[in-house]
Amino acid sequence: MKIAATLLICAVLALALPQAAKANCADFRASASELTLDYDPFNPAEIERNFTIHVRRLDPRVTGVRLVLANPGAINRGAALGRRDSVRYDIRWMRDAGRMVLVSGAEQPNPTNGAVVQFGAGASGDNVNESFRIQVPAGQGIVAGNYYQPLELRFVCLAGREELDRGMQLGSQVAVDLTVPERIATFVGSMGTQRGRIDFGDVDGSSGNVIRGLTVTAQSTVPYEIRVDKERGVMKRFAGDDVALPYALKVSGFPVTDRSMIACSQTPAPGGRNHGVQVELAGNDLHRLPAGQYADVVTLTFSPRLGLAGGEGCSSVRP
Repeated sequence: MKIAATLLICAVLALALPQAAKANCADFRASASELTLDYDPFNPAEIERNFTIHVRRLDPRVTGVRLVLANPGAINRGAALGRRDSVRYDIRWMRDAGRMVLVSGAEQPNPTNGAVVQFGAGASGDNVNESFRIQVPAGQGIVAGNYYQPLELRFVCLAGREELDRGMQLGSQVAVDLTVPERIATFVGSMGTQRGRIDFGDVDGSSGNVIRGLTVTAQSTVPYEIRVDKERGVMKRFAGDDVALPYALKVSGFPVTDRSMIACSQTPAPGGRNHGVQVELAGNDLHRLPAGQYADVVTLTFSPRLGLAGGEGCSSVRP
């Protein structure tokens, strides 16, 4: 996966977890496909997906179940675990979105929280489908990978108002499975634009050095590197021209030459990272050269970076 931005510079000279022991009053499962999600950190819209938990009565005395969901491995409520990061999410009960059903720590089902499922009479009422909604906020700057979290279901089985049993179920029966794909996207100025022009206009060097620039924006879910390639290395009026106008080039503040490399961590979300491209012409060079239109082409190639990502932001590396 490589993305190249071409710039024209010109001047006019110018594993599933095992199921824990559960009470014998009920069990729970959800469709894996309904909780399998793809997440794009740069999409401005949050994910909202309805899913169903199938509740099965195992004790004929039970008339209802109060249940909450918890992530036993996360510090914060609603955080799917990845290789080194976590994804924030929430789960709501469709019949009462204001009730807390996704809990943290050791919180247990009680009269102020949880979804309440009522069973019907007889064997025909043993199975109930209850609707929930998972919400994943947009703009989380997380690295590409798979984020998988089996949810712990904590529940109380009731016979009318009487509590019969308390239980806990943990395993792949109800699990969040979220994937952040590897992605690098770049644009110059506006989304979808891959070419930019740094135009100095008419310059003569009378006021000293002249600096112009533009911005290349990267959006990436992986650490990446930028390779700088210059077509000529100097600005000329035409191919084979004996006259050359030198220029100094910086990318993200780093002075670069032909085949220079810059290494960067994954970008923030949702905006990405702006890479300033700056070109400087020396006034002394402008004075001594004949008039004409001088140009060169610089290509910035963005590629996934192998190995350790290093710190946040970007750094210059040897090619």
